[in-house]
Amino acid sequence: MSNELDAKTARERAKEIAEQRRAERRNRKRKCVLCGVEESDKTPFHAHPDGIGPACKDEVGCQGRRVVR
Repeated sequence: MSNELDAKTARERAKEIAEQRRAERRNRKRKCVLCGVEESDKTPFHAHPDGIGPACKDEVGCQGRRVVR
């Protein structure tokens, strides 16, 4: 009986950890793969044509930020 309770509490704890990780992943800010700026309303992202990750939609602004970095 003790083993069943331990297994049950271990499963419940694993579920809590998984849900916490999912919430952190949802709330994490994405960054542009080219210039490193975080996504916001002013800098919306789209998929990079080469498939390397999210990139700024405004290429001119992105290039300007890359020069500064």
